[in-house]
Formats: sequence, C-alpha cells, structure tokens
Amino acid sequence: MRFRPPREEDLKALNRLAGEAPLGLGALRFFARSGHTFLAEEGEEVKGFALAQAVWQGEGAMVLLSRLEGEDQATLEGLLRAVVKSALDTGAHTVVFHLDPEKPLHRRALEALGFGVGPKVVAAKVLRAP
Repeated sequence: MRFRPPREEDLKALNRLAGEAPLGLGALRFFARSGHTFLAEEGEEVKGFALAQAVWQGEGAMVLLSRLEGEDQATLEGLLRAVVKSALDTGAHTVVFHLDPEKPLHRRALEALGFGVGPKVVAAKVLRAP
C-alpha cells in the first residue's frame, strides 16, 4: 500500500469513500497543501484518506486529524502512521483526532498505534450549516 498527498484528480475516488459527507474541491485543495494529508492506494485503487492540518497552540503546533476514512484496519493504521510521521517531521509532537464512537474500526486502529482514547469528550456547536 502506498501513501501520498491527494491531488485534485483524486476527488471522485475520495468521495466514493466519503459517503454522506463528500469533500468539496476547496477542502481538498486546502488539506492537500497542509503536508499532513494523505491518500492510501493499492495499485490504482484508492483505499482511504486522512485529512489533517497543523494548528498553532501558542507555544507549539499540534496536528489536528479532521477526517479519517478507510476500508479496513490496515489502511487506517497506515494512514495514521503517515500523519504521525509528518507531524514528527515538522516538530509537532501531538496528533489529535475526534473519534466517532460509532466507528470501532477507527478506535482499534488508534489504539494499535498508541493513541490514548478517552475519557475526554468533544463538545461542538454548529453555528451555520455549510
């Protein structure tokens, strides 16, 4: 399996994996420039993607993994490894992901890579629908 930054021509394949929350071209362009966003592919088949960006926290950066999609645990773990390596390569020593409790495969992949899961809860308020 190969991991690389996504390109605009990958949008259709990414959206096959995105399900009910498709990506727009603007979002793809933004995340593709971040240096922390990856597409997983096997041959010509797109198997998953991770959208992440560095966020400055006043005294240092962390990498916020906004979205993780994949067909299987190996794909998810590979994407997480790519994001963690990119974070370390840029001096960010924290990677954060808001885990959906309805996705146990994500939880297993995160735990397999040593992410601490819980007991923190994320509270969000949608101010305006996109």
